[in-house]
Amino acid sequence: MLRTSLFLFLGILFYCNGFAQIAPPGLGETNTAGWFAFGIKQKLNKKETLQSTSFAGLGTISNPDNANLFQKPSIYVVTEEITHHFKPNWKYSLAASYRWQNKYKTAAPYELDNPKARQEIRFYGKFTYLKSFEKMAYSFTYRPELRFFYNPDFSLPEETTEFRSRLKAQIAFTVNSLKTHKIIAATEALFATNKTEQWDKLKYKESRLSLYYSIAIPKQKITLNMGYMNNILGKKFSKCVHYIAFDVVLKNPFSKK
Repeated sequence: MLRTSLFLFLGILFYCNGFAQIAPPGLGETNTAGWFAFGIKQKLNKKETLQSTSFAGLGTISNPDNANLFQKPSIYVVTEEITHHFKPNWKYSLAASYRWQNKYKTAAPYELDNPKARQEIRFYGKFTYLKSFEKMAYSFTYRPELRFFYNPDFSLPEETTEFRSRLKAQIAFTVNSLKTHKIIAATEALFATNKTEQWDKLKYKESRLSLYYSIAIPKQKITLNMGYMNNILGKKFSKCVHYIAFDVVLKNPFSKK
């Protein structure tokens, strides 16, 4: 409870996302999952070509024998990202992230495993092409990630490092005349190579399909995002995990009017 309260507090203070929504992290082989995030998107220059994105989130999962997505806490995330919109249709980002993910036994009563969690320090970049029309916008993103894993006491687990590549396509439709309501759909494929004693081959790992409804409240500088994600695991699509996600984005709270 203390860790949960701490991360939610950090989220309220520091959250922001440079995108329309904060996509849920993958939480492994569960039945259902929940994702809740809070943040701030803050411009860093007058032209608004540089922006800071800081966010914190909490993920929950069900037990293997039910579909209660609020069954138990799974992951806590804090991320800082800097984005440079250097051309009208191009931008790149650099980011660092810390994650604590609980590990549970696969047999009832599904208690914490030993070790009870995995810590992760992640560095990643993004390179995005984006285009917008009157009521539609779309983007394509390549995201390389370098992930370092640790046990709760910072000793090294069997799998210490992963390099992952993510390819994402996203499209958004404006559904009202004020352009404050949007429907956002995205698809993403993930490929990874892991290091134990040595690096293995780069392999396809999973796909993520998502659908969001986004509501902007300009006067309060808030955007609310509610959505669903289907996480399809494995080359043979052996497991589907259903996510319900909700996040709140605060826009430029430290800027002068």
